[in-house]
Amino acid sequence: MAVSSKVRSAGIFLALLALSATISSCQKKVGDVLVEKAIEQSTGKKVDINSGGNNITIQSEGQKIEIQGNTSGVWPADMPADVPKFSWGKIKAVTRAETPEGKNWSVVCENVSGNIVKDFESQLKSKGFKNVSTIVTSGEGAGGVVSGEKEKLKVVLMTGNGSASLSVVQEP
Repeated sequence: MAVSSKVRSAGIFLALLALSATISSCQKKVGDVLVEKAIEQSTGKKVDINSGGNNITIQSEGQKIEIQGNTSGVWPADMPADVPKFSWGKIKAVTRAETPEGKNWSVVCENVSGNIVKDFESQLKSKGFKNVSTIVTSGEGAGGVVSGEKEKLKVVLMTGNGSASLSVVQEP
């Protein structure tokens, strides 16, 4: 009888373990809840964080930030059409933010090489961007900063040492 009691106890324990694993997979991640509480305590605002895989979404009172890591080179589909597509290197991460002040995108690329700054400057001008300012930090134009404005769009590209960061702001 002692053996069957142990088998029954082990079976009940395994069933409870399976049930708790199933229930916990439906709930929020503990890390998400802890970060939410920390942000809520420091800001006094309700925050909702959802993370899954390489993506994290943070929402709070009309504001939303979405961070996508390892996007496999995917250009953001919701990027304004007037922004020239950055086609150098490989897209490593994309960040989106929506606030009452407007929308923001950040595209981070790696393995970037070539005459990027001058080429992107030409693309901005061909798309109608004004107030284009350029600072080239290398003789070949591979490193530096270029920015431009068009109506309610502001674009800044910073590049150097094989990486680049494109920031786009669209005012409402």
